[in-house]
Amino acid sequence: MTSEDDARRARERADALKSKADKLSAEAEQRTERAAAMYGRFVGGQPLLRGHHSYRSARRDKNRADAASDRAIDAYKAAQRAQDEAKWAKAKAEAKTRIADAIGARSRPWEPSDFQVGDIVTVRTFETNADTYRVKRVNKKTLTLDGGGGGWDDPKREYDRVLSRTRDGVTVTDPAASHEHPNARGEA
Repeated sequence: MTSEDDARRARERADALKSKADKLSAEAEQRTERAAAMYGRFVGGQPLLRGHHSYRSARRDKNRADAASDRAIDAYKAAQRAQDEAKWAKAKAEAKTRIADAIGARSRPWEPSDFQVGDIVTVRTFETNADTYRVKRVNKKTLTLDGGGGGWDDPKREYDRVLSRTRDGVTVTDPAASHEHPNARGEA
């Protein structure tokens, strides 16, 4: 599975969640209107009169309206949750797309020869997050990055998680370009 496929699926999921949120919002509005209509009998402010011949039916109507109102509130909360989830899924899909575009723009994968101690790298830390670190050690399969904790929290990241490298103020996103620019190798 490629990062482009992953990004496409994330966009599809975000769209599906947005549709679900819209549907739940419409349902919540309908339930609210239905509950408001059920309270129509009580609009004038007439209290329920115990002992009156209409008390039982009025109590039943009030209980039904209260239950409909509770269902409308639950539907509204479900719609809010779905909207929040859709918003988060959209942000996640956009981040995955940015990462997939950065990876897709490479002409070749990153290699140990592309890095040296002291380089600043931006690496993918989770599915959608990217963090910036200073290279502490260049290993055969990974980079050891300076976590700032004196060694005990230094993360290691595989080369395929690197999004960019900065050396001498020059940022490179394509590993092939890292050997073409004279400042990329530290030459004058």
